[in-house]
Amino acid sequence: MKVYPLLFLLLSIINVKAQQLTETTTIIAYPNASLPIQKANNNLDVVAFNNQFYLAFRTAPSHFASKKTRLVVLRTSNLKDYTIDTTLSIGNDIREPRFCVNGDSLFLYFFEGGSKKFKFEPKKVWALVKTSSSAWTAPIDQNLDGYVPWRVRNMNSTFYLSAYYGVNLYNKAHHSDLRLFTSENGLQWKPLSDLAQCQLDFAEEGEFIADTKGELWGTIRFEGYGGALFHAEKNNWAHWAFYRTDYKYDSALLFNVGDDTYLIARRNLDGKANRFKSRNRNLIRYSFTRKCTSLYKINKENKSIDLVLDFPSTGDNAYAGIVQTGANEFAVFNYSSDPKHPKNWIRGQLGKTNIYMHRLKF
Repeated sequence: MKVYPLLFLLLSIINVKAQQLTETTTIIAYPNASLPIQKANNNLDVVAFNNQFYLAFRTAPSHFASKKTRLVVLRTSNLKDYTIDTTLSIGNDIREPRFCVNGDSLFLYFFEGGSKKFKFEPKKVWALVKTSSSAWTAPIDQNLDGYVPWRVRNMNSTFYLSAYYGVNLYNKAHHSDLRLFTSENGLQWKPLSDLAQCQLDFAEEGEFIADTKGELWGTIRFEGYGGALFHAEKNNWAHWAFYRTDYKYDSALLFNVGDDTYLIARRNLDGKANRFKSRNRNLIRYSFTRKCTSLYKINKENKSIDLVLDFPSTGDNAYAGIVQTGANEFAVFNYSSDPKHPKNWIRGQLGKTNIYMHRLKF
């Protein structure tokens, strides 16, 4: 008699997951005669603006820095037929494209890196702006040299930018400074507070979102040392409470479904990211293990991050974008090596990566 309730529970879980992930479509694949893309297509964002959807992504010879990198922006009205809206190259690497809408204006942020293949060299943060009646501006310097933008959100008519100081991130000279900046116009920024929201060593990729109660939730990765969930009370967003974990949530994206908050991030299939006392050993091991892109739910009572499902993905993957397409329906974009051919992360970083769209229904 005990077998049947257990079997029913397992079937129920499988059924719930099947209802949530309803479709996966390849959007960008190399080679492509109609698009100016290279082998590695990654680091993306997507947004709805002026009855269109915009998709921005990085295209380069590999995951690693290159002066051949281009930023490509596509637009579509139906998430099926895409046309080129603009492309950009600056003679250095381009990463972390981030959209933000403010009324009749669409902002696109990114940072300029270096050109040395295995160096992480954040230089400048730039922004492009367009309206429904005007083309994109030339890149506008945001005067945030050395910072890496992670998320830009417009909340209550104020822009909030999460950014971390990325200079010397992979050596002992790194000075950790992960903080929120605010702006009234999306182009001139000031720190939310004098002190950084997180000064813990090697903190980066500070993802954040406000829930329906006005409380701030977010995740941080500590390169080589796992990650953290953080929480800030309503009207006190400058002060974060941290809940550390040995697991790392790369390429984090948060979104709300009603009162619930979900996370999409890269998951290490080999378990903990923080396994050794040596940061370098953690980093090397992490490169040679397999990853996938996963959906999690934030457990606000237990202050934990609970796995929900895995998207079809392998090799080099994650960095998701999301747009709502209906009542509790979403289109999720991510990049990945071909899921039909499983491989570890470093092999994926050196090879081809495509952009996929997944339909989620809650």
